[in-house]
Amino acid sequence: MIAEINQGVARLIDYVRKDKPKKLREGFAFKEPLSHGWMLPYLLGIDDLSWRRWAHWQKVMEADALIDDPIPQISWTGEERNGPGRKMLEKALGSITRCGDWAGWSSWTYFDYLLDWLLFGLGNEKQKEEPKVPGGCEGASERLYQIFNLEPLLAYPHDYFGDILAENNFGRHSGFFPTPMHLCQVMVEMQMTGEDMRTKTVCDPALGTGRMLLAASNFSYRLYGNDINETVIKACLVNGYLYAPWLVRPFPFFQTYESAEPEAKAVPQITQKTEELMIPQFELPQAETVFNLASEEAQDGEKVTAENTRRAKEKAEAKAKEEKEQLCLL
Repeated sequence: MIAEINQGVARLIDYVRKDKPKKLREGFAFKEPLSHGWMLPYLLGIDDLSWRRWAHWQKVMEADALIDDPIPQISWTGEERNGPGRKMLEKALGSITRCGDWAGWSSWTYFDYLLDWLLFGLGNEKQKEEPKVPGGCEGASERLYQIFNLEPLLAYPHDYFGDILAENNFGRHSGFFPTPMHLCQVMVEMQMTGEDMRTKTVCDPALGTGRMLLAASNFSYRLYGNDINETVIKACLVNGYLYAPWLVRPFPFFQTYESAEPEAKAVPQITQKTEELMIPQFELPQAETVFNLASEEAQDGEKVTAENTRRAKEKAEAKAKEEKEQLCLL
């Protein structure tokens, strides 16, 4: 499974690197209105060829219980201002307004509209109607349909919405400053390595765009959070659809494992095989890096020996023990 995911992600990266940016077609118009959830099948198709998190979600849902398969690991990229995902989103935001410059006084309106448009397309239950187009932006949905592209977002996973919002006038005025993704990963790994954490609850009381929960999605199914800002909550939900299905569509059976009754099911214990699979297998290449599937490095990266696994576990446990009193993830 790990080898299949590695190869699928590598192919997607290679495709995105070679793909040309989408262009607007003059006179384009929908033959029929977009339907609620129209984008979700495209997301499932791309995810099935790459990280396979929605496939894992479906497998767990069908079992209606925890399964032996570990959570597929996502390798988060760094903040890429010039990466294909960020460029695509900037172009999509610019397509909402007819003048192409979205980062003015009405930037929050355009940003919020994009999030609503995505949640409608992804089938969110609270966004069942296509959002109203901002004033003076007639045809925005048709333009977004042509420009928005899921592929670079899945090829290079990252909280792009948090970056954009932090640099935007609305975000700065609101005092929004997201924790860097690599720090979220460190904080989560300090608390969640060394045992099976799939049933452990992770709650972020200052949710933002969901970075802490995204990092925790490599370990736990039970992700919760809240925030006073509706816009960042929407961004978190979009991130959940893209990268962490159990964040937006939780598994309904967890109350089974919380019962005090004697016949309550026991949480499955992690196995050595599962533990090995939970270790990320490769570092995601940057946008300008040529990723050669045929290289010996890629082939070697798919093999993890028992000795390397043991050392990685000991190192993680020692680090967590040393710093546990200094930092705690709720």
